[in-house]
Amino acid sequence: MIYGWSPEIGDPSILGWLTVLAYFVASVLCLRAAHAEPASASLWRALALALALLGVNKQLDLQSLLTAVGRELARTGGWYDQRRQIQRDFIIAIGLGAVLLSAAAPALLRGKSGHVRAASAGFALLAAFVGIRAASFHHVDRLLRSAILGARFNWLLELGGITVIALAAAGRAMASAPRQTVK
Repeated sequence: MIYGWSPEIGDPSILGWLTVLAYFVASVLCLRAAHAEPASASLWRALALALALLGVNKQLDLQSLLTAVGRELARTGGWYDQRRQIQRDFIIAIGLGAVLLSAAAPALLRGKSGHVRAASAGFALLAAFVGIRAASFHHVDRLLRSAILGARFNWLLELGGITVIALAAAGRAMASAPRQTVK
């Protein structure tokens, strides 16, 4: 056990396992998109790797390890009493980073396919969710656990980001698939 964390299944629920499956399906779809779009293959492969790692993280709950290590560093470093301010600043930085990256995305992705741009937007949403969730700020946790029509915000954000990436990757892979004619 490391600072109260141990490697075990973090979310053994059906939705937890479906989310892991969604990460891996989206990862495979990104690999197929890399094959279909050689000009953007490195981006598709990077997305595939990131999604596979996030799928593993979903069940090993590695962000909880990161939080535990951060908490211990705060205690030993003498700044534990300021942790709320640091968490707030971290969340603000993640949010600002997501906004700035979203604003820069059109220039950074100029000349890339619509599929790449859509997958990048989905990944930005997913990365912001993961970063904010890792901060473990209790007010944010309460918001993420709240629900609209029975669906929790964290499900909507995480699965929403994965779905956008998967649909973009599937669309890219299908766009270059050979068409079969019916005789």
